[in-house]
Amino acid sequence: MEEEKGGNGLAIVFAFFMGGLVGAALSLLLAPASGRETREKIRDVSIDAKDKTVEAAQKAKERVASLVDQGKERAAGLVDQGREKIYEATDGVKAAVEAGKTAFVEKKAELTDAISHIKTGRKGDEAAEPSTEETTS
Repeated sequence: MEEEKGGNGLAIVFAFFMGGLVGAALSLLLAPASGRETREKIRDVSIDAKDKTVEAAQKAKERVASLVDQGKERAAGLVDQGREKIYEATDGVKAAVEAGKTAFVEKKAELTDAISHIKTGRKGDEAAEPSTEETTS
């Protein structure tokens, strides 16, 4: 929808310039003057219209180039922001993995220690039980 409006606006501007050019040419042709004067006026008006058209086209080209540059800068900024977010997320994942490894090693050490205490405690209980049974029999 917006593209149609922009295209219509450009067509309107072009039609305006063309109407002005045709009107100027007709006024020169219909004005009472000699053929030579009329041809000079037509040439001058044509040159003026050409210069104005070239100038308008150059301004439009510069504006488009400016908009393209702004778009590129904006896109580059978004890409940089995306990279930063990815690096932050990667750092967060790395930190979480390291924390998980550390927690795993600590729990493993705790469990190994607890299991070794249980094993040494059972051996002591087994040795103590027969001696208790021997005294009661």
